[in-house]
Amino acid sequence: MHLGKLARLLRLLGFDTGYNNAFAATQVLEIARSEHRILLSRNGAYAKQVSIHSLHIKSEDPEIQLQQVVQYFILVDQFRPFSRCLVCNGLLKSVPKKSISGNLQQNSAKYFDAFWQCESCGRIYWKGSHYELMLRLFEKMKLLRV
Repeated sequence: MHLGKLARLLRLLGFDTGYNNAFAATQVLEIARSEHRILLSRNGAYAKQVSIHSLHIKSEDPEIQLQQVVQYFILVDQFRPFSRCLVCNGLLKSVPKKSISGNLQQNSAKYFDAFWQCESCGRIYWKGSHYELMLRLFEKMKLLRV
């Protein structure tokens, strides 16, 4: 099982999270080494690699996976929610509605005024129907203080 949903959740909390399930194991290890990244994997064999910092993710449930990562690395005080693109990991910046109005669906343009855009892929975000669910998850993760 891949960790794509976990990657999105980590990005939601503002963490620089690389993810690509098309990479071979050797590529993943090289990226972790060269970019000084922590490798999260459902494969316990990676935990035996002494040249990288890794964590064996045990659960298949993305929210439990997130809890494991947040608790293990003591990340609660490092959250920067809604600062990264959930898709590509790029940074989000606030943008005026008028600068992106041509890219919005009619209801989004009609009912929302605050927008953010990914500096890398151009994806547009706003506080739509999923925002409250994400906010509740964020608040739940804040309760994991050690």
